[in-house]
Amino acid sequence: MRLHPATELVLLGCALLLVYGVPSPLIPAAVLLCAVAGAAASPRVRFRSWALTLVVLAGPMLVMVGIIQGLFYPGEQAQVLAEFGPAAVTVEGLALAIQLWLRVAAMVAVCALFAFGSDPSRAFDGMLTLRLPLSLAYVCAAAMSLIPLARHRIWAALTARSARGWDTDRFLVRLRLLPGVLAGLLITAITQLDQRHDALTQRGFGLTPRPTPARFYPAGPGQRGLRWGAVLGSCLLVGASLAGLLPLPSATDLLGVLDV
Repeated sequence: MRLHPATELVLLGCALLLVYGVPSPLIPAAVLLCAVAGAAASPRVRFRSWALTLVVLAGPMLVMVGIIQGLFYPGEQAQVLAEFGPAAVTVEGLALAIQLWLRVAAMVAVCALFAFGSDPSRAFDGMLTLRLPLSLAYVCAAAMSLIPLARHRIWAALTARSARGWDTDRFLVRLRLLPGVLAGLLITAITQLDQRHDALTQRGFGLTPRPTPARFYPAGPGQRGLRWGAVLGSCLLVGASLAGLLPLPSATDLLGVLDV
């Protein structure tokens, strides 16, 4: 049975809270592995598209933190593993780079899993169930609707250029066409959002503080218990970590175990 959209939103928020609330890299690594398993098992998520999104968004971050923190970590007390002129590989720099990248990769993974597995209507209904402000729910749902719109508009623009003789299969040609395509996409997105807002205003959007969700989502006490359990469990884990009661190793400890 598919989860209620409110449950999906709560699990997403709890995962992000754990990723940034617990300093040990084991938590973001576990969240990342769960996201990989979820993307592979979900019939609504194309694993290839999800993995490509993760690589495109988190890959440059890995290179950046690896260079900045791994090779140019500031501090005279840092434990140096290897030196390459002005650059030096240090344990502290590697630990910080691992921690930063795992957090970013886990955040991108769970957000992409939610985006590919849901749709704006489900997200809007889920936020209504959680009693979030109506304006916030609308903004989030509208932002999600821009993703398929952008994909469709870019494909249509490239197809039109190809019909006019452009060799859009070549990367340099696509790069040359990119400014014009993005400009048209931006204008289209702003126009459609403005028209949608006007249509919703004419239909009385916002006059009812708690409108009825567009669809019915079966949800028993189990899903309500799952939401409360996830919130309480994640808050307890973060609180225990901040109080020093959660004995999880840091990235530096893990590198020491690996004799790095």
